[in-house]
Amino acid sequence: MSENIITIYTDGASSGNPGSGGIGVFLKYREHEKEISESIGHTTNNIAELTAIKRALLELKRYDLPVRLYTDSSYALGILTKRWKATKNQELVEEIRNIIGKFKDIRFIKTKGHAGVVGNEKADALATQAIKKKS
Repeated sequence: MSENIITIYTDGASSGNPGSGGIGVFLKYREHEKEISESIGHTTNNIAELTAIKRALLELKRYDLPVRLYTDSSYALGILTKRWKATKNQELVEEIRNIIGKFKDIRFIKTKGHAGVVGNEKADALATQAIKKKS
């Protein structure tokens, strides 16, 4: 069963907060892997984290497969899964919640940042790389 799970690691970064932002996404399904590294302009770290999650979910073409999305952002996890009230970034949060609703089986998992978790380190490197490409 685990071979049918789509595994996603996301990370957002900003050089300064707010500052130049980037997102990193690492997706894995069976033997397939995809990396996304994109600059998202002047932004905050929280918006970058949320944007990485949105970008990752929009990349998926099937909603019937189980998805496990790993993030090191307590903010993103709380705002999307614990129904924390969004006082900022409300439109983005609502967009992501609507996308999440399309999936049959999606779980968000908190991972520790900068702790050697391979997928998370990859997503972090992709987000940082996106900022450096832009500068």
